[in-house]
Amino acid sequence: MDGEIPEASKTQSPKSYLYTSITRTHLGEVASLIVSCLMSYGQLTAHDIGHRAKIPVKKVKSALVSLIQLNCVFYWRDDSSKQVFYSFNEAGILVFLHSGDIISHIKSSYGEDCAEIIQNILMNGHIRVEDYINNIEDEEQKLEKQTLFFRLFTDRWLVRLQPFNYHPIDDIWNKLYQETLKNTPRTSTTSEVKRVAEAREKTKAKFTDLMESGQSAKDLYNTQDGIKRLNPNLVITFNLSRFQKHLRTTALVSLAKSRVGILSSRIYESALRLVEAASPDLKHPFLQISGLINDPEEARFFINSLENKLVDEKKIVFNVRDLGRLLPADLDLRNSILTHNFLKPNSINNNKSKKRAVPALSDDEEDRPPAKKIKSEPGEEDDSLSRNGNGPEDMDDGDHHLANGNGYISSLTDNSDSHSVSLIQHHLKLLSSGSGTQFLIEITPGTFTVPFASLLKQLKKYNFETLVKTTLGVHSFRVLRCLKSLKIGDEKTISNSVLLKEKTVRNELYKLVKANFLEIQEVPRSADRAASKTFYLFRHKEESSYDFLNNSLIFSMGEILTNIQNFREDHKILLEKCEREDVKGHEEELLLEFELKTLKALQNRQVNNSARFNRIKTLFEIYSL
Repeated sequence: MDGEIPEASKTQSPKSYLYTSITRTHLGEVASLIVSCLMSYGQLTAHDIGHRAKIPVKKVKSALVSLIQLNCVFYWRDDSSKQVFYSFNEAGILVFLHSGDIISHIKSSYGEDCAEIIQNILMNGHIRVEDYINNIEDEEQKLEKQTLFFRLFTDRWLVRLQPFNYHPIDDIWNKLYQETLKNTPRTSTTSEVKRVAEAREKTKAKFTDLMESGQSAKDLYNTQDGIKRLNPNLVITFNLSRFQKHLRTTALVSLAKSRVGILSSRIYESALRLVEAASPDLKHPFLQISGLINDPEEARFFINSLENKLVDEKKIVFNVRDLGRLLPADLDLRNSILTHNFLKPNSINNNKSKKRAVPALSDDEEDRPPAKKIKSEPGEEDDSLSRNGNGPEDMDDGDHHLANGNGYISSLTDNSDSHSVSLIQHHLKLLSSGSGTQFLIEITPGTFTVPFASLLKQLKKYNFETLVKTTLGVHSFRVLRCLKSLKIGDEKTISNSVLLKEKTVRNELYKLVKANFLEIQEVPRSADRAASKTFYLFRHKEESSYDFLNNSLIFSMGEILTNIQNFREDHKILLEKCEREDVKGHEEELLLEFELKTLKALQNRQVNNSARFNRIKTLFEIYSL
């Protein structure tokens, strides 16, 4: 080893610790040193990297070739100095982090052949379609592989790799902006502020055109014998953004399952799968450019505008019938909705008998106005519900979803078909208005869309509160919810609101402050700011709490990977012995008893740490959305 991974990679930031550990596990120590150096110092030349990391420049350049190919490092050639600068690319490390889940999901959704293609692309970073197809001798298999490439590319799991994808997005923006600003003339009638704003808008248009260039059908596809195929000269890579959309879908389905129910969550999963490919990206390039959008309100408005644009273009809009065709065959919705007549069958039977013999009305009943008739189905009238006092005004809150799109109460539900439109409509009504969280928005009767931006806030909030409740206790959860409603408060105000003793509230506040979930504001009572006359206010800020929680999860994942690596290095001789060809498969015969125990302990420890790592990674994925 030419150098050791510096302690700064662990202490400067949790991401540096995790990403350096992942790079060390997959690519070796030289690559991890380069990643640590780039994350510490930013853009560097190859000579600067070798000097700071104490690695020969020849080895640095060899490692940089692999890191660039695997999308772990950007490069940028400066026009003035003619030097090449390198900077860290997070996308490649995230692909390593999720590689197992990516292959597993593709295998379950598309089959083993598609998973094999994705695995080869992940291993090489990118691949040319023609080079991959030419390695296959059988003509039928070639056609099958071309079909699989076309399917994965159409579903956006694979995207075209272009030269600007290797460059840092900030450098691309700055170059376009400086060129545009230079070509925007100064005039006496135009202020400098207006000139800069005009140059910025023109740069946005140029940047968008650059990102969307090379995506026309003529560049991507070839038509031969009436069959549409991918252009064999295309260089393609895996689309990490597409997998992040899948992670978002999984998290939202889990939230719907806990808030609405299992059957409704499965219908919701099918709805999300229907619009997943066209749904908005989690990270838009404009939000990644430093200094372009700084105001949180402006960023929120920009995200909402992107989502509204997709709704207007009908890209994330679906109807009930389209959804019915995509539901899994094993999903049986019959008797999943309890209609009003099903809930009170005896009252309906009594109504039928009353129709045969109507008793005489008393004087009080004769003075009452006639009961209002309620339509149970369009074109039919049924006054049995109103006569028994079971009209809409007498229904409890749990039955409000029984109203259909026309404002009538659906007294009969079609249970003959397991995927009937009426049953699906009822479940979609539950998802759109049946709980505190609005999972769907009904644009027009029978047409729905998914409010992704607002749902992500609810998702993080729900998981954060659940985490506080399970780790810090019920009292801490009550104090936190109280502070959310109060915005800010002192111990006495919180104690009166949550109905707990001040001593208990003080202990819970200490736990929340220690976990960095609350902020303290010191308020002096006198001008001399005497400590004896000072009291304290507490407040909760969601974004800062989420950031701290996310950093804690990242650091924990880095610690787990480091523990696994250290334990393997402590038993390096034993592991090398087990890797020998003459020992494989004959461990019980050739290894000593204590070596077998050590090997078993190593396996158990690695399995347990891997399970812990995956559990933490699941929560990390939610707060990275």
